[in-house]
Amino acid sequence: MWKKSKVTDQTATGQGGPSEAEQEEEKKAGIKKRSKVPGVMITQFIEVLPEGKSTPDFLRKPIALTIQEGKLAIFKANVCGDPKPEVTWGRAKGDMSDTETFQKKYDEATGEYTLEIHRVSGEEADTYKCYAINEYGKAICTAALNVIEVGFKKKKAMEQLEDIGRGRVNQNFVRPCVRPSFVLGSVDPAEFRKLLRKRKGVDKEEAVKEPGEIDERFWEIIMSADRKDYERICAEFGVKDFRVMLKKLSEKKKERQEEQAQYIETINNLKHIDIKGVGIASFEFDLELKDLSSRIFLYKDGVMIPYSDEEEMKHSLKTVGKKLIFSVRDLKAEDAGLYQVDVEEVNLFSTDFKIPTVDFIVKIQEVKAKEREDAMFECVLSQPCPRIKWMGKNATLEEGEKYTITVSEDKLIHRLLIKDCSQLDKGIYSAAAGIKTCSAWLIVEADSDPASHGKKKTRKTTQAGGTGLDLGKLAQEQQEKLAKERQEQIDAANKARAEEERLAREALLAPPPPDTGDGDSGEGGDSGEGGDSGEGKDTGDGKNKSKSGSNKSKDGGKSVSKSVGEMKDSEKEGDDKKNKKSTDDSDKGKGSSNNGIDPNANVEGDGDSKGPLIPDAVIDAEKERDDKYKKSTDVSDKGKGASNNDIDPNANGEGDGDSKGRKGHTGPLIPDTVIDPNAKMGTGETEYTDESAKCSMRTRQGLLLKDSVIDPNVKSGTGETEEYIDAAGMHSVRTRQGPLLKDTVIDPNGQSGTGETEEYTESSGKRSERTRQGPLLKDTVIDPNAQSGTGETEQYTDVSGKRSERTRQGPLLKDTVIDPGVQFVSGLSNVHALIGQPAELMCKLSNDNCEGTWYRDSKKLTADDGHRMSRDGANHKLVINRCQEEDSGKYRFEADGRKTEAMLNVEDPPRFDPDDLSAFSQPVIVKVGNSTTFKLPFVGREPMKIQWYRKGEELLDDNTTKIEKSFTQSRLLLSKCQRKDTGEIKIKLKNEHGTMEAISRLIVLDKPTAPQGPVEVLESTASCIHIKWRAPKDDGGCPVINYNLERQQVGRNTWKKLGDIPGVPEYKDNDVEHGRKYCYRIRVVTEEGVSEMMETDDLTAGTLAFPSSPAPPKVASAFNNCINLTWSTPTDTGKSRILGYNLEKRKKGSNLWSPVNPTDEPIQEKKRAVTDVVAGNEYEFRVYAINVSGLSEPSSPSEFIFAKDPKNPPGKVEDLKVADTSYTAISLSWNKPTEEVGVQDEAKGYFIEVRQAECIDWTRCNVTPIILTTFTVKSLKAMAMYWIRVIAINDGGEGVAQDLDNYILAMPPPVRPCFTDNKMKSFMVVRAGNSVRILLNFEASPWPEVTWLKDDVPLLKRVNISNSESSSQLLITSSERSDSGIYTIVVKNLVGQESFSVEVRVTDDPKPPGPVELEENVPGTVTVIWEPSPDEKRDDHLHYSVSKRDSTKGSWSTVADRLFNNKFTACNIMPGREYHFRVYAKNDMGMSAPSESPTWGSERKKDTFVVNMPAYKTFDLRTAPAFLVPLRQHTAPKGYECYMSCAIKGNPKPRVTWYRNNISLNTNTNYLITNICGVCSLLILRVTPKDWGEYNIQIESALGRAESSTKLTVRE
Repeated sequence: MWKKSKVTDQTATGQGGPSEAEQEEEKKAGIKKRSKVPGVMITQFIEVLPEGKSTPDFLRKPIALTIQEGKLAIFKANVCGDPKPEVTWGRAKGDMSDTETFQKKYDEATGEYTLEIHRVSGEEADTYKCYAINEYGKAICTAALNVIEVGFKKKKAMEQLEDIGRGRVNQNFVRPCVRPSFVLGSVDPAEFRKLLRKRKGVDKEEAVKEPGEIDERFWEIIMSADRKDYERICAEFGVKDFRVMLKKLSEKKKERQEEQAQYIETINNLKHIDIKGVGIASFEFDLELKDLSSRIFLYKDGVMIPYSDEEEMKHSLKTVGKKLIFSVRDLKAEDAGLYQVDVEEVNLFSTDFKIPTVDFIVKIQEVKAKEREDAMFECVLSQPCPRIKWMGKNATLEEGEKYTITVSEDKLIHRLLIKDCSQLDKGIYSAAAGIKTCSAWLIVEADSDPASHGKKKTRKTTQAGGTGLDLGKLAQEQQEKLAKERQEQIDAANKARAEEERLAREALLAPPPPDTGDGDSGEGGDSGEGGDSGEGKDTGDGKNKSKSGSNKSKDGGKSVSKSVGEMKDSEKEGDDKKNKKSTDDSDKGKGSSNNGIDPNANVEGDGDSKGPLIPDAVIDAEKERDDKYKKSTDVSDKGKGASNNDIDPNANGEGDGDSKGRKGHTGPLIPDTVIDPNAKMGTGETEYTDESAKCSMRTRQGLLLKDSVIDPNVKSGTGETEEYIDAAGMHSVRTRQGPLLKDTVIDPNGQSGTGETEEYTESSGKRSERTRQGPLLKDTVIDPNAQSGTGETEQYTDVSGKRSERTRQGPLLKDTVIDPGVQFVSGLSNVHALIGQPAELMCKLSNDNCEGTWYRDSKKLTADDGHRMSRDGANHKLVINRCQEEDSGKYRFEADGRKTEAMLNVEDPPRFDPDDLSAFSQPVIVKVGNSTTFKLPFVGREPMKIQWYRKGEELLDDNTTKIEKSFTQSRLLLSKCQRKDTGEIKIKLKNEHGTMEAISRLIVLDKPTAPQGPVEVLESTASCIHIKWRAPKDDGGCPVINYNLERQQVGRNTWKKLGDIPGVPEYKDNDVEHGRKYCYRIRVVTEEGVSEMMETDDLTAGTLAFPSSPAPPKVASAFNNCINLTWSTPTDTGKSRILGYNLEKRKKGSNLWSPVNPTDEPIQEKKRAVTDVVAGNEYEFRVYAINVSGLSEPSSPSEFIFAKDPKNPPGKVEDLKVADTSYTAISLSWNKPTEEVGVQDEAKGYFIEVRQAECIDWTRCNVTPIILTTFTVKSLKAMAMYWIRVIAINDGGEGVAQDLDNYILAMPPPVRPCFTDNKMKSFMVVRAGNSVRILLNFEASPWPEVTWLKDDVPLLKRVNISNSESSSQLLITSSERSDSGIYTIVVKNLVGQESFSVEVRVTDDPKPPGPVELEENVPGTVTVIWEPSPDEKRDDHLHYSVSKRDSTKGSWSTVADRLFNNKFTACNIMPGREYHFRVYAKNDMGMSAPSESPTWGSERKKDTFVVNMPAYKTFDLRTAPAFLVPLRQHTAPKGYECYMSCAIKGNPKPRVTWYRNNISLNTNTNYLITNICGVCSLLILRVTPKDWGEYNIQIESALGRAESSTKLTVRE
């Protein structure tokens, strides 16, 4: 597609770092420092900065800009440093001398440096640098400016075309849109403007593709596309060979995956760019990076675009977990293009965004429908579109049971049908086509029949909506309009093409301008890797003039122009220092020149050469040739001459001798012509091909010369380079090998076989040869209906992929491929070598007999003591015997013009001598308090970092540790070593080339620590005390030799020495007396000394200590004549060994225990086979333990066991099934296994085992067997998968387990979500500031996912949602007007989903209307006009009510209600009366205060009316407090709310106090207490068992007191 410049160390998005040259210069200049600001390079000029001084640095660096052409670009920077740095600006390419375009400013107030670039264009697109310099250093940062060019710049193109005419050729300007079929210099610029073809979009440079080559943009798109889109993409780019495409696609994907593996772990869920909402397009994918600091870049059409995480920006990136969402806002037509996402330099994802140019002719209209009626929205588009996006309440609508989306055949009419409308369907619906949208309301009117309220209404078959227009007729008219526009475009294109053809023919047939004979001479020159000079003499008007010219060459890859002339040596002139000599020929008067493009070059012939040197034009080989050939007018020139030139718009040629001189023709290129040597010059056949508005022509003047055969061994004359224009109009370079020979005339009647050989370049760039047999004839178009035979017909494929035919006259011979020369089979590879060690560089050529040369850092190497060069066939090897630092560098091997390079890095890491390392590794043993030393020599490059460690902790110099360092060794001195210093000693060396470690061990010897207790008494009898203790915790570095013991009899002061015993920590003292107490002292003896003593507690000799009871015996097996028993040792042996056991038995039903063994013959083992049993009887057993003190208590009896042969295990249980499931339990049932005599016996119990699906181990649910055939497995994990099995068991053992056929989910049976409340409110009004609570109950299984939405968008954080298994509650503690909206709950599980919407209107008492005015427009009426209420704009339900009162009545009467305007006309206004009006504002909450009108009319004056009022007696209205309605008993379920209320009276108003269990509740915030108009209430939002109790309410005033009580019972 196009190349994107990757950024490896950018200063901001889209910026690049300093160049390699700058980096090398800075390395030499000073010390590099790292700035805190990324992308800033700081160079310090001196090593040590003076105190208080600093190098420059950037506080704020300029950021990269991508800006549209013609706008203002501003770079800003803030710097710091002491002394204050001087700030300058620069750019990588070009100068900044234009002060009108580049303005540099400085703001002293903010310290900000600014670079302003006015009216940016493509020429200002560059990398700009900001320098901050003071005397101690400099800081540099860069910022890139990318300019988006809009449209084709006609003026700019004309300027560049005029530059070509003046000789300034810009190769990048020549594009396929500028026709190369005529010379630009001969056309007037005013006329040439007519020939320019306008081009839409940005004037980008397009690469010329060979026939059959696939656009790189194709691969970028298809590698990120789905397989279902392959066919569409291939058709769009004209790719037909699917097999080759798929193979190459697989290779490219593999390469991309390998590149992506450097930076990412996974990338999936790729979703291509699509329009998501009004003016928003986005694409997304899931990405997991290996390094979270990796940078992500966004490109559009190969140009990096900035983005932000702020959603208000044009391009934004939103990250949700692993998901990345890129969004483009405020969509416009120019936002279409190829978007790419890169991580560092690796492409991740490409998506092609296309915006259709479509608009709405007829937009959707508002639809009013009744409940259960269908509603239709429809629209008409300006362009055919197969599908548009329909949205309702900001959600995309899809085809289904609720919605039907249809499109007409012409794809212009689109309709949306909403079936069975309900109140939930009302809202705003929109249609989106590309970036154009339109929207309209759907209003659903409720059924006004009160009889059907609360009942399900029948479905209606009527349909509401529609525009009422004839959409079919509109669509037909639009189709005709589109067809007419397409035809006009085709006609305009044909007309423009015909005009271009006419101008080309006129320019072709126009006679050349006459030569004035002024004797101008031509010079040849070109740029490249050489130059030439050519001169000649021409006397067109009798005068001899000569000029010589030379052009100095420049390296850069441009073509070289050389001339070969046959002329006298005496006529040669020119500067030999600057020009190469032309090749002399023995013939005189003949000249041949092959020139590259040089608009100012003049070519001069010598001798008898006549006529201008006309450049060859390249034939447009991609189009089929026409059978029309036109001949140009004869040229009157005579003589012989040949010229083969590429395009030279200003080339002039002059003849000599008897020829007429004329200037070189500057008209259109003339096609090649085969010239008869006997014919007169100037017959000039012209070949002309016209197809698809393209012209391709060529003319050869003089003889047709063949190219020479390439001889790789020929040195002279080789390497001539010429520049030519290919079929696409692009400048290219080609090189001829060997001398340039003149063309020879081919006789059309001559016989083939002359074997002309010409060299050509294939489409792949490979040089080849081919030979023409017979004359070179024009290609002819073959009539498919004519009979061929005059020539061979071949098929070829043009650039567009179209198959065509053409015929060659004469046999077509195969091309001959020339050996490309020596190639590298394997090149050099980078080598890392240690200093002093040998290193080897090796490569392999394709030729065994080719010699080569070795270079290091561009200096040729020769064999010496340090280097050895060898060749073994095609393998070339360079060996460096002992690498030194100076051997590092870049090595290059050259052979036959080919070269390969590699780096040799000589490293000098830290190293140890093996003998020194072996000696260092030996442990160092030292006694406590002494000193020791560790020393180890090393070698390695400085600087070297040396670190010593002891037991993993780094050692530093202190009182006992000293570290010595030198260039060759390091020494660690440890003084006053302690026992705790014992451990590993490690030295670690590190430099720039590596790290090395060595490990030793330090052992510090000291006295051992005391033995460890507690002392264990193994035996304590009347004649023996046997004790045991633990070895010392630290033996001091030496093994224990002996333990020294002393004994003291309690009550005596002396200690008896028992002596040393071997190093076993136990002792048996046989010299004791019965009943005496003894104490022992124990010390450890090693080679380093004797430890501290350990003293034992008092130990008594001969104390009776009976063992504890053994565990109950267990039955190992039972038979008719024998029962085998086992048991275990008692937990407490009485501090002496067990001498044996006595066993007793008892028959079931008997109280007598009988011994199994004689009491004087204890059982020594812990098992016994009891044979004294009777078959069929049931027995139990118990056992006694015996030690030196006597018998223990008997053990608990064993289980009863029958003396009979063992049974067979039972079989599998039958009919195992699941009876019920829940989230925590699974109930099972089964039948008993069948009995088979001799095979399986009856089951006595069952074990149930369970395991999770991901586990392999079974867990037994019951410890003891159960008898019932049902069981409930509890404590399960909700929604987990379990395998369950049942095992039957009897006396014969466990049977075979029976598994369920499939796993079971721990969940109730599936239930589709449904709401259980029969009377759910769909509309509620709440006063602003009060709480909003919506509680909805539902049932669903498995546990559903509950989602609340407000107007189809997620809720704010201030809204509290509480979900349980069967209900969900929405709570807004303090509501605001902005909380008004439609709240929707969506309950969804695996079975389905259900939703319910509640419209909440948060409002307040409206504010009164503004001033009221009265007008009389018609007699007998009054028009009341008032200013709207301030709440009218934010409350769409607000309306007005008007009341009237006249002077004859004392009451107000409502004359108008539900007025939604601000004017009302009152009728029946009687004269002679005064009228007053009041205007109220009303809404769902209530009525505002009135706005009074001025008095209207005048009241008749009446006589004074006197009323004699009777005298009234004053009445005392005070009453004592009393209950009108007392409290009643309440019983509330746990978790529900409870509401208590009563009615009271009293004057004055009594004080109310609530009590629970005689504790006041008035200050308790857990209860809501209100007293409104004598109704006292107490509300408990969520009842708990703590609320259980007696509640009292007391009312009292100055006139008395009353009390009422009740009891609240909480039900579980």
